[in-house]
Order: sequence, then structure tokens, then C-alpha cells
Amino acid sequence: MRNPNFVTAMCAQAVGAFLLASLTAPALRAQGIIRSADDDADQVYSLHRMDTAATLAGNTEPLSSCGDALSVALQQGTPEFPCWANIRTVDRWNSASIGNGFTSNRDRTTILPENIPSSFTLTAGGFNAFSLPGDGQGKAYGGLAAMSGLLERRRWQLMAEDAGGAADFQLSGAHFVGLNLAAVRATGEVTPRLTWQGSATNTYGTDAARQVAPIDYRMVGEADAPAPDTPAYGLHAGLMTEGEEGLKMRYEASRRSAWDFSASNGYTKYNADAFLVNTARGRIEYLHNVADGTALGFYGEGAHQTSSLQCSLGGGGLRLLSSWDDHATLNVSGGIVGANPSCGKRVQFTGDAALYTKLTNRTDLYLSANRDLSNGILEHSIFLSTGGAGVRHSFTHSIDVHASLNELYGTDPVTRQTYHGSFVDGSFHYRLGLGFSQELELRRYSFSGLAEEAGRTVGVFTLWWSPPRRSPEEQRASLR
Repeated sequence: MRNPNFVTAMCAQAVGAFLLASLTAPALRAQGIIRSADDDADQVYSLHRMDTAATLAGNTEPLSSCGDALSVALQQGTPEFPCWANIRTVDRWNSASIGNGFTSNRDRTTILPENIPSSFTLTAGGFNAFSLPGDGQGKAYGGLAAMSGLLERRRWQLMAEDAGGAADFQLSGAHFVGLNLAAVRATGEVTPRLTWQGSATNTYGTDAARQVAPIDYRMVGEADAPAPDTPAYGLHAGLMTEGEEGLKMRYEASRRSAWDFSASNGYTKYNADAFLVNTARGRIEYLHNVADGTALGFYGEGAHQTSSLQCSLGGGGLRLLSSWDDHATLNVSGGIVGANPSCGKRVQFTGDAALYTKLTNRTDLYLSANRDLSNGILEHSIFLSTGGAGVRHSFTHSIDVHASLNELYGTDPVTRQTYHGSFVDGSFHYRLGLGFSQELELRRYSFSGLAEEAGRTVGVFTLWWSPPRRSPEEQRASLR
């Protein structure tokens, strides 16, 4: 997808520009019969996800993996209505798993053709946002819309999503602004052992609008966490474009071992700053199930950033994956990479860690950390270190609360200037009747290291509506 904002730019010209809507949440759970991964003679094809966040038999009720307001509005979280962030988390935050061939019973779940669903969901909403006293006068009013589609057959799956809106935005002196986010993902099987996955995402619009738009989430285990670059939202004036295309293949050498091959290209562009950077990545990884719920592996990777950053990396490391039924998952990986002089130092450390645990049946917690190339989030910072923590509690099936903290650190390798961003978020979700749901959210953005310290506390009230969902049986009957 070399012209990333073709579709979104057309939409923006038609309606002004769209406000960002978050793509959230977690694993598509398969249903059907159990077959051995080595039973190739039967040639039974199944769509099993390559980044399942928990064992397929797990159940997180009453906590829903689609914990954010947009997924609730789209009534997602089942095989018929998968979550938004499903197609945006290929390798990053939804990788705390053992993999399809490494479940605790060492078998694979496959889907019979008659059980394969397809679906189309949509929602619309409106929001009212305001700055709290002490952070300057500001308010925003806008409309939102989102839709997603899923098409599944025996050997392939296609998902497409688009979300956005437009607003009268007065928090930074702007007025009619907006943002649009689109994504597509395809997954398929060449043989029962060899699977592939391709994805493309794009965000286009006014950067400042992201301060009040629905948050872009990533999955940590079964919890939704704000994207690592959230603290930097709203730092740039005018239009911005960002996205990523990726391809991944998995070969299951046995029921206990698998090879992963992946490649991706990410891009970030700030029009007003005349800044554009592309980041290309490649990775090969081997995982072996050493015990029920635990896998060890190693990986080799390379990356290169274009434009003014011109940083190239190459190296490898180790990875540990572990899960304890559906109660907790742990993903830790890290290694040493060699770097060219533009990266600041000849030897660099990169890695990530993610821990998810269910404290009770109604409460869960996540912790995450990462150090890697910045993808252009900050123009002069090549490497970014991020960390996050969050907790979620469900009072009833209709009421839940979230709280999260996200930190971002970067350094200019030439001037040694450091940058520090923080994002603190608290939200209250309430599902109303007749397809309505609402969210009340308080967000605090702060950033230091720039010419002027940046900070703002924003309150956002959003009301969503989606047509009431039909039962899975009715949905399958209408689409098959």
C-alpha cells in the first residue's frame, strides 16, 4: 500500500476530515472440533489466529476482551463480532501467547465450514469535549461513525475496518477538523502447517484531533491498553499520516515447534513540519514448547529508518512466553543489535515485556514495557522507551471502569536532548438499552523537552448507538 492515504483522503475531501475512532481489543475465539496439528493426511483447513492472546478454551466473562467504548458500541467480542484491534496487532502487543500449536492440551482447535461466521457491524455517535480549568479555554463537538466487516471461509479470513468523524474543534484555535482510520487484514492457510497473514493500516487527518478522539488501543493479554505513542498526541499542527503494512508467515514444524517469518513497513508524515520517515523491519523467530503453557525461542531481526534519521539495526535475542490457563500471560523478549553511527551508539538493546493477569473474575491488570525504533513518533528521537500499566473492573455486565498510565521517553542522539511524555486516562462505560452506550473519560496529556512544555487535561463524553445485535444463529443464516 504505497499510497497510504488514497482511500482516507477521498473520504476526508467528501466530509471534511474524520475524527479518530479507536480500534480495540483482543482474540477471536475459534469454535469447532479438535484435531492434531500433525494430522495432515486429512487436509482439514482451519482459520486459527497467529497471535491468540490466550488458550482458545478460555473465558473472561464477565470481563469482556472488548473493553473500550467503541467495541461495546459495535457489539464486538465474539467470533461473529470480533474486536476492532484484532487486525492492528500483528506482532506488537497481542503476542503474549504460546501460539496455535502450543496450547496446554497440545492440540489445535479447528473450525468446521458450517461454523464459520461472517459479519458486518456499524455504529454512530457524538461527543462533547472540554478542557479543564487551568489548561486554557477549549471545547469540541463532533460526530463519529465506525464500521467493520468480517468474511470467513475454510482457508481464509478477511477483515476490514474504517472509523472517523468530524468536529468543531476549538482546543488549539482550530475549527473544522477530523481524522480517519482504516485497516484491512487477511489471514489464510496454504496447508494445515503453513499459515499467512497480511495487514495494512492508515490514519489520516489533524493530529490535534486525537486528543479528544476515541483512543487507539493495543492488546496486552486480554486487556486493552492505549497505544504507546498516545502521550505524543496533539503535538503537531496540521495534517498527519501514519500507518503500516505487514506480512507474516508461520510454519509449524511439529505440535511443539513453530517458525515465524515477518516483514513490515511503517510510515509517519507531519505535513506542517515537512517530516516523513519510513521504517522497514524483518524478523525470523523460532519457538519451542518446553512445557505445558511455556515456550522458549530465539529470533533474528533487522530494521532501517529512512529520511533524516537513517538508522539501521541488525541482531537477535531470546523470547519467553508463558500462560497460566486463562488467568495470566507473560511475554518477554530482548536482545542486542548492532547499529550504524546515525543510531547514536554502535550497540543497542531492544526488547519488550507484557504481563497480564486476572486479579478476580471482575478485575484484571496489565503491565507493559518496550524499547525499539520510534517510527517517527518524535522527529528527532530515533529510539523510544515506553511503559504502561492499567486496571479494569466490571461492576456488572453493563458498567465498568478503566484506569491507565502510559509513559514515553526519547533522546536526540545528536544534541542529547531528552523528551518525556505521559498520558493518564480514566474512563467510565455504561451500556444503555436499545443499542445505546456511553463513555465518560478524563485524559491528561503532558510532554517535556520541547521549546514549550505541553500539557492539557481533557474531559470527553461520548454517546454511541448501534443497531441491536441479532443472535449468532440469525447472523449466520442471513450471511450464508
